[in-house]
Amino acid sequence: MRRVQDRFEQILIARKDVKFVVAERLLKKTADQQVKIREYLTPFAKFYGRMSERMDEFVRLFPVHPHYIDTFERVSAVEKREVLKTLSLAMKKLLGKNVPDDRPGVIAFDSYWTTMKDNSAYRAIPEIREVIDCSLKLEGLVDNNYPKGKNKDFAKRIIHGLSLHRLTVGSIETPVGLNAEALRDLLSLFDPIVAELGGDPADDLRGEVESAIRIISQSVNGQFISATETDTKGYLSGQFYLDVKKTVDYDAQIRNRADSLEDQELDRYYYEALRRVMECTDQTYVTGYKIWQHELEWLERKAARQGYLFFGAPNERSTAVPPRDFYLYFIQPFDAPHFKDEKKPDELFLRLANTDEESRTALQNYAAALDLTSTASGHAKSTYESKASKFLRDLVQWLQKNMTTAFEVTYQGRAKSLTEWSKGKSIRELSGIGSHESINFRDLVNTTAGICLETRFQDQAPEYPFFSVLITGANRAQAAQDALRAIAG
Repeated sequence: MRRVQDRFEQILIARKDVKFVVAERLLKKTADQQVKIREYLTPFAKFYGRMSERMDEFVRLFPVHPHYIDTFERVSAVEKREVLKTLSLAMKKLLGKNVPDDRPGVIAFDSYWTTMKDNSAYRAIPEIREVIDCSLKLEGLVDNNYPKGKNKDFAKRIIHGLSLHRLTVGSIETPVGLNAEALRDLLSLFDPIVAELGGDPADDLRGEVESAIRIISQSVNGQFISATETDTKGYLSGQFYLDVKKTVDYDAQIRNRADSLEDQELDRYYYEALRRVMECTDQTYVTGYKIWQHELEWLERKAARQGYLFFGAPNERSTAVPPRDFYLYFIQPFDAPHFKDEKKPDELFLRLANTDEESRTALQNYAAALDLTSTASGHAKSTYESKASKFLRDLVQWLQKNMTTAFEVTYQGRAKSLTEWSKGKSIRELSGIGSHESINFRDLVNTTAGICLETRFQDQAPEYPFFSVLITGANRAQAAQDALRAIAG
């Protein structure tokens, strides 16, 4: 090979020269033919980003898409001069066929994927074999699971385009792909149904590409297709690419489980998030019930009062012994039980009354991830736990951000938001936080409850002393000892 190589010199053909050879030798056209091609392509130009501006190039290379050669040359495993032979063979297959009138009859680079996967020589290269195997599995799942009535050929062209593009970006694991606009324009994708939508043609076609990718992902449970971003609902967005390592799509599994959650399950996991923001311990006061001992500050006297915090309605809790000064109830937001509010002076009810799509999505995803964690093992279990932590963080952030308007507090039959109960009072001053600090959810609930229950505490113990520093269950014993020592001199 060395001896032969010394006698020859390799001459690289520039990309523009390859296009020139294709246009002037393989696909040379008369002026009349060019006019007819322009008339044929013009109605389709509005569906693409830059077809109108590059119409001369499209006409000269017709029926080959100008980007076919550009992409072909970035596939490192393929001899660049092979493009001429490949295009010649592709043209021979079209001879004798009518030009389609329902789509642009353009040969894009996705067509080369069929040639590549059928060539056994490429399978000897490990990376290409891995991409081919991944693409074949993806295509097989789409064949079996793609919804009836949807354009399956449209979806397969996207798969073929992403498969070839996977070999143009260096490593096959690089998270780089094509967005919906690029797929639309570089492959000249077209679905006749888009022409009937009535909006902006290019935007409608881009939306059809995104919709097809979403359906592909759902059809294969999210396997083998990834993206650089996800939207608010957790769907793929940004740049799409073939992911050879993605044999299980955990996000898709979570989405599927989230869609099937019952209201009782959402309530259960809502309480899990609430337990975090209310800083409740794992140890409940009564086994089997979500009830904890709780302290509230009697704001006027600077003394803590003992009570109970319960997740649920009064008719669902156990009998808490001994009786305490107050009872705080967080009522289920999605499947609330029927109960009678007896308007007792020691009972306070809190409800999540105002939610939005962001909070519900975060809660659903958190619930789904935790539910899947309970049945998974190994790497899958740790992945679901990690995702559950992220969704919980999102939910807690939402609660912190919207706590003043999201919750409704009912006391003795009167229902107001957290901030309405404290109107005319300084929450920051009452809760004892500095001017540069942000109040957290637990402190806001406790301060508001203290404002509501102040009259109750006054009626209970009208002669209770006033303190200059806050006396709580944690420091009361020490304060009493200090007082006794002071009395004893």
